[in-house]
Amino acid sequence: MIKGLFKLVFGLIRLALLLMLFIVIFHTWVIKQALTFSLSYQLGADVSIRNVKMDWKNTGFEVQGLEIGNPYDFPRGTLANIPLVIVSVDLPGMAGGVLRLKTVGIDLQELQVMNVPRKGLNLLALKSLQKSHEERSSSSQEAVRTQIKKYTPEVVIDELIFSIGDITYWDMSGPSLKQNRYRAGIRGATYYDIRGTQDVVAIVAGEALKKMGFGYLETQFQKLQGRAVSSAVKKIGLLDQVMEVLNGKQTS
Repeated sequence: MIKGLFKLVFGLIRLALLLMLFIVIFHTWVIKQALTFSLSYQLGADVSIRNVKMDWKNTGFEVQGLEIGNPYDFPRGTLANIPLVIVSVDLPGMAGGVLRLKTVGIDLQELQVMNVPRKGLNLLALKSLQKSHEERSSSSQEAVRTQIKKYTPEVVIDELIFSIGDITYWDMSGPSLKQNRYRAGIRGATYYDIRGTQDVVAIVAGEALKKMGFGYLETQFQKLQGRAVSSAVKKIGLLDQVMEVLNGKQTS
């Protein structure tokens, strides 16, 4: 009888372990698929993720081997190579349909920026930076977008921390291909109260362009950085502020 009881207990333990393994795999698979689809749609570019690892201790997860391709209108290639993204979720702060992230850490190892004739910079052609994209959309596209937004929670990031290693710039606008390589050396750049992928992309793009020495961007983006955590920027949204800088307009 005791032997049979031990078999039953070990059998239940084995089943529990298998169930836990299934839950972990299922969670990571769902997160991986959701992130791949969401980022690809929001950026207008191919996105691939090698692996997602759960971090139960910090109620979050790690995204390993994230690669973002060029926008669909550009030649095929890799725009951003991001070995690691760390996300910490604020579970109590998710009330009201808002996905609140306590911290998002991004390790951007290499950024490949290209200037293509009649297309411009691939970095600025990402869909999340195109302010007039929604205005150009057809009624059917707008209906699809409305349905996606209906089932997609608003994302709020309390703290964004990112690093940028190298930036390679390919200039195809002239008679011959020119290449410049920049050591960005950005480590632990921090922004607060970020709203969604649009703000993240705009901030990272602005920092990268500043390191590449794109004229007026450096001075004006420094002014923007000084106000990045002010209440005014929190209300207006960082995307609009950064887009003004990218368009060469003076911010008030």
